[in-house]
This record gives sequence, C-alpha cells and structure tokens, in this order.
Amino acid sequence: MSKKVFSYCFFKPLTMPKIRFWDSCMDDFDRYYYNIPAVLLSNLILFPDYTTRIYITNNILGNSLSEIFNVVQSDLIEFYEIKLDYKLTEPMVFRMEPLWSEIDMFHTRDMDSVPTEIEYRYLKCFEKSGCGVGTIRTHQNHYGAGCCMMGGLSSFVPHLVPEEMKGPSFGDYYNNGHGNYGMDQDLLISYFTKNHEYTKDHFYDCMSYKQKNQQHFPCKICSHDDLESVYVEDYKMELFEKLKSCGHDNWAGEPIDARGEYTDFVLDKFPEVRKSIKQNDELRKFYGQ
Repeated sequence: MSKKVFSYCFFKPLTMPKIRFWDSCMDDFDRYYYNIPAVLLSNLILFPDYTTRIYITNNILGNSLSEIFNVVQSDLIEFYEIKLDYKLTEPMVFRMEPLWSEIDMFHTRDMDSVPTEIEYRYLKCFEKSGCGVGTIRTHQNHYGAGCCMMGGLSSFVPHLVPEEMKGPSFGDYYNNGHGNYGMDQDLLISYFTKNHEYTKDHFYDCMSYKQKNQQHFPCKICSHDDLESVYVEDYKMELFEKLKSCGHDNWAGEPIDARGEYTDFVLDKFPEVRKSIKQNDELRKFYGQ
C-alpha cells in the first residue's frame, strides 16, 4: 500500500520574527494553536488517502493547549519528536525528513494555514505530473530567487529525486543550513532549483491567485486548464466554499485564524471531537465552543 504524507512542524517559538509583515498574528505565541482542529480535520475530509505527520519539539508539552492533539486523534495523524536545540525556525527543516524515507510522496505544509481549493487542485495535478519536485506560488511576492520555492507549499516524490541532488541523508541536508531565519526555504531553493537539466523535466510549478511571474529556471508548468480539469466532490467543495465565505482564501499558505465559523463548520462533521473540546475548559474557551 502506498503512503502519502503531509509534513508539518509544530514547535514553541522562542522569538517571533518581525520579518513576517504579512502575518497579522505574528505577536501571539499561541497563534500556532489556532488552526489545529481546522487543519487536521480538513485533511481527514479532503485527503483520506494521506497521513498527516507532525514533527514536534517536546517543549510544546508544557502548553496546556497541546491537549488538542489528544482530542483530535486518528490513525492518519502521526507525531515525530524533534530532539534539537534551536534559536529560530530551524525545526521547520524537519518537514523534509521524509525525502530520505520509503514513502511515495509528501508535501510540506504550515500549521497556520488551511488547505484551499486551488491548493487541492494543484496537489491532484502534481500527483499525475510524473515530476519529483513541485511548488505552488500564489502570493504576489512569491517569485524570484528568494521565493521561487515555498517552504510550506512544496511537493516531493522521494524516489524521483536523485541522491546526487538531495544528498545521502537528512542529517547532511540539515547541516548545510545557515541557521538563520528562513533556513528551511533557503535550503529548498539551493538544493532543488539549481540543476536546470533536472528542473526542466522534473520540477512542477504552479502559479495562481495574484502570482503571474514565471520561474526564472526551466520547469514544467501546471496551467489554469490543468487546475480546472480536476474533479472536486461536492462534499469537499462545501469546505472550500465555507473557507471563502469566511474570508480565508486569499492565497494558498496564508496565515489565518480559522477559529469561529470555519472551525465550527468542520467540527459539525466530527461531533465527538467537539464534545471533547467542550469538556476541557481551556480548549473550550480558546476554540469558542
């Protein structure tokens, strides 16, 4: 049986980088808890053939809000502990660990973003593309040397990425990082966009929403027609339409606070999860139940 994975990282921020000018929640240390029910339950609905893998640092266990991980449980949700001293966002690199494993396909994602319709359509196109690497760029600034590949919106088929490109191990990959903010995305770009003999046939790029700039390197393109050709079941469209009506579908990967109407909509489909949240005073208040 094949295994396909969404790869997330969840860690305690030690500092909140001010570079995230687009992020209205950047000063709230609990902001990464906002979307946990929305993300995990949306994934179960939209992608029943995927496992959601979350790389966590043990310092999150001291936050009582982490009880939400015990509330939202499934055989399709798994946790891997990161044993690492860090200063900034270095744990985010661990989302790439599946590249050196036996899984069939994985996609790096951010816990502060809920999957959108365009993101869903891109993912289905990537699955059929025959490419080993891909990314979706949807914000107007997602182009050029520093944003040609997105840390939380990239896709990989491990057996189609040669060892001479990815290196012999995750440890080697991690150790080549600079240790500064944005290390995860900079590693992606330096490893997977420079070999143009590879990218021209094996890198799959999708630009949508307000992003109109093509890549500065040769690659295969996911066109508007490709996206539109993807069939989306009615019950999945319900989620996407609700996300849009809540004002949360401005670009794929957008940091949002999905608590309230969207989370309530998803919890309606998981009454036992809602019941458990209501039985915990802190979770009930945090998620407005």
